Amino acid sequence: MPTVSIAVFGSSQASSASPHYRLAESLGRALAKRGAIIRCGGYGGIMEGVASGAKAEGGRVVGCTLKAFAEARTPNQYLDEVHESPDLHSRIRCLLAGTRAAVILPGGVGTLNELMWVWTLLLMDRDDGPQGLVLLGDPWKELLDFLARRFEFNEAVRSLVTVARDPDEAARVACGVK
Repeated sequence: MPTVSIAVFGSSQASSASPHYRLAESLGRALAKRGAIIRCGGYGGIMEGVASGAKAEGGRVVGCTLKAFAEARTPNQYLDEVHESPDLHSRIRCLLAGTRAAVILPGGVGTLNELMWVWTLLLMDRDDGPQGLVLLGDPWKELLDFLARRFEFNEAVRSLVTVARDPDEAARVACGVK
């Protein structure tokens, strides 16, 4: 099976003791066991958790950082490569470069922006973007229900997203394994 790259997005604020950080570590392990290269934002929180989990299984992790954060944030210790981007658009392009799918974990407004960005690329059926979008964690069913009630989110739009029950399912779907 050829190596795939998977982008992972989520909170930069999750502490190492939080359930979301532990969920990210489990996802990192599950992706690494499948041979996936993980691309993440490169800092703390979910990004560090997924990188830590991947490294525990011998995985490879690429961090895509942002020049504007250079003085305030330090890339986490689990990265094999760091690519600094000059702006947010370039950072998203770095995160998604060559990926098969994106997995979104809980986070804040930045994570919500990244979710909508990836979802929009899927709607546009861009060949240079990911071909799958997986949501992992507790807030997603409620958000999808809200969007279906309040916005133009028909079944064709909704079908572009998979809500995973656990990290193993998220990794299977993201890596294209049935």
